[in-house]
Parts: sequence; C-alpha cells; structure tokens
Amino acid sequence: MATKSTFNRAVLIAVLVLPALLYLFFVYGQKKVFFKTLDYVGPKEVVAEGDTNYHSVPEFNLVGSDGTPVTVESMDSTIYVMSFFFATCPTICPAMNFHLNEIESRFKGYENFKLLSITVDPAKDSVEALAAYAKMRNYNTDKWVFATGEQTEIYDLAKKVYLNAFEDQTAEGGFLHSTNAILVDWNGHIRSRKDENGNLMGSYDVLEVVQLNDMESDIKVLIAEYEREKHNLLDD
Repeated sequence: MATKSTFNRAVLIAVLVLPALLYLFFVYGQKKVFFKTLDYVGPKEVVAEGDTNYHSVPEFNLVGSDGTPVTVESMDSTIYVMSFFFATCPTICPAMNFHLNEIESRFKGYENFKLLSITVDPAKDSVEALAAYAKMRNYNTDKWVFATGEQTEIYDLAKKVYLNAFEDQTAEGGFLHSTNAILVDWNGHIRSRKDENGNLMGSYDVLEVVQLNDMESDIKVLIAEYEREKHNLLDD
C-alpha cells in the first residue's frame, strides 16, 4: 500500500512539475526566440552618429508614496505597467485601479515586475495623500508605485508615451486622462502586440476585459523574453 501511495505521489509530482521544466528548457535554453515577441512602440531614435535605438520612455523625476525618487533609472531592469490617475477621481480611476490590482496580484511573485501609476492632480495628491490612498485600499506598494511630481512634467510625460493627461473643468473631478496603460520593458522601451488587423495597439485599455487579458498575456511574453536574455548573457 505504501509503495502504491509513493508511486501515485511520484506520478502527481511529475504531472505538475514536468510541464514547467519543459517550458523553462525551451524558453531559456534556446539561443533563438521561438515565441512571438512584442513590437516596439514609437520611431527609432538617433543615439549617436550612425546609431539608432528604439523609442524609450523619456527621463522623468517623480516621488513615490514612500518619499523616494521615482525615475527612469529607478525603474531600470524592471518590466512595468505605466498608467495615469488621481486619488479623488469619482469616475474611471476606481475601476482602472481595481483591474490593475488584479494584474499586480497575478505577477506579485516575479521580482522584476511593477506597476507605476502617476497622478494627474499633484496639487492634491501629495506623497502623504498617495500613501493614505494606497493604504486605505490595501495596495501592495512594494510592487505598485504611486507617484507625484510637477504637473507640467507629468502632462508632458503622458504625451511622450502616447497617453493623455490634462485639466478639464467640465470633467467630473476636473481632470481627464487615458484609461489606457502602456507596457515598458526592462530597457525602458514601450512594447505592444498588434491587433487582429496587424495594427500596433500601442497601449491597453484596462477597462476593457479583452485588452486586460491581452496585457496579462503580453506581460508573460516580456517576462519570458527577459529571462531568456538574462539566461543567454550568463552563458556567454
């Protein structure tokens, strides 16, 4: 009886573990990318004479809800979702952050993934206000960065990453901003899938279930790509 129990346990472990081991072998053990990677968003940029690079998220200087600087450098080597919101938003923000919280919970075990949500109302959303906002909703600020800064810089950043953020006194709460979020890879490049017609999506509407699921799938693609790259660097 004990032998049969041991055998059954071994079979169960094999069923659970083998697929993961095979996945790791094929993803990280191959020099070539066999899975479909995400496209780069934006035109290439000249970084030196005769040398170009993919469009990157521009430099920004913000402050997180814990009082620490939030910059391009602090987000380096991190795959992250960037979005815009404000703490007193009476309409779309609660639903946006509810869905983003689901994304955070699904990837909380991966140390190189984060969320970055930037307020469009820095006059009200101080460091302390953002800390209280996150604490009240029990958001995991180890993985989810809520940031504030200079309003002009924030609005300029939104434009440069192909999102919207501006004051509008006719809107509820006094501000308008995108319900979309962007995916940023570990090198600071914006990445996206193409839609069914072959057009680059560029960003993901987090209020749309289909696009939210697309985002989750594409985060997995970026993670696989990043881990494969790190694995290959170790082999070189």
